[in-house]
Amino acid sequence: MPDDTNDRLMEQFIEKASPKLLEALSEHVSKQIEDSIGGLKNHAERLLDEVKDAKREREAREKQQAEEIGQLKTLLERGDTPKDIHRNLSPEPIRLTRLQARDAQLYRRAKAQAEKAGTTLEIVSDD
Repeated sequence: MPDDTNDRLMEQFIEKASPKLLEALSEHVSKQIEDSIGGLKNHAERLLDEVKDAKREREAREKQQAEEIGQLKTLLERGDTPKDIHRNLSPEPIRLTRLQARDAQLYRRAKAQAEKAGTTLEIVSDD
């Protein structure tokens, strides 16, 4: 008889405790899964950003190369000498002295001119 009572009490305990144990366990497991998936998601987003950046860089290089090829083709069609072609394809940088670079308007104009010419702006000593 005591075995029957123990069995019956054990069944009642299991019946009442099981849903609460399952709920607690599922909350704990779901939190661990979300943490694991969150790390994977962050890694995947970072990789996608890197791919997008590489694609943008490649497209910018391709565009620049196409422009340079078009410019070279134009120069060749005009019949320029190789020296003139080289000078036009790689223009000299625009140079400003330190004193000139302190003038904000002059600096902005020189920078805009350098960008338009496809060259750089150099700041040189006042010598």
